[in-house]
Amino acid sequence: MARSAVPSRADIDGARVNVRYGPTGDIVSPLWYKFDSLALQGIRNLMLTNLRGGRGLILLYFVFLLALSAGRAFANDEQVWAALSKGGKVILLRHTHVDMREGIGRLAPGNCAEEVNLSPSGIEQAKRIGEAFRAHGVSVGEVLTSPYCRCIDTGTLAFGRATPVQYLRPPGTVSEDRAKLDRESVIQQILKHHGPSNLIMITHDLNIADLMLEDTVPMGEFFVVQPKGSDFDIIGKIRLNNQ
Repeated sequence: MARSAVPSRADIDGARVNVRYGPTGDIVSPLWYKFDSLALQGIRNLMLTNLRGGRGLILLYFVFLLALSAGRAFANDEQVWAALSKGGKVILLRHTHVDMREGIGRLAPGNCAEEVNLSPSGIEQAKRIGEAFRAHGVSVGEVLTSPYCRCIDTGTLAFGRATPVQYLRPPGTVSEDRAKLDRESVIQQILKHHGPSNLIMITHDLNIADLMLEDTVPMGEFFVVQPKGSDFDIIGKIRLNNQ
């Protein structure tokens, strides 16, 4: 899917678009993402022009997406790993498993005890992610993370390092204007990445779901994207279980 065709969820007044996957969770091939992106862009523009004209266009929009979902070609995880081994990709990884509880949005720099941290299974999950990258010969360059301890710890456990950046914070913890600027910063980081290694960005559910047009992103799941000048293609996604 090209970045130029990836609307924010807010772009269509709250209507959501889902890039669908097969019943086994296999990824959709980049060719179909490219095809979808053209359709999405045209219909989205039509919706934005006529959104107040009634519900018919919205229904047409989702019916068309369902039609596109049928008959797609699928790739397996090993093909995604093969693409990663060539370098030059960006990985958008949601932090590994935490036990959800009150205070999930609390940020306490320098005092992880006051935050919601990785569970024991999340610690093991992060380690397995790092092991999988090494087993597949994937070169890891910079590891950027949200300033939350659960993201920093995911990076440190998986890849041995983590550089916290403010623009990977969850959008619900900052103002709407700040969230938009943060989203654009993520996009710019993706677009400017090049070289033999892969850039890791470890963040939160909504940050990734918004860019990838997903309802939600499970803990420990990551998307792989290929920067292409002024846009990017989604290669696929991989999830390692937390047990």
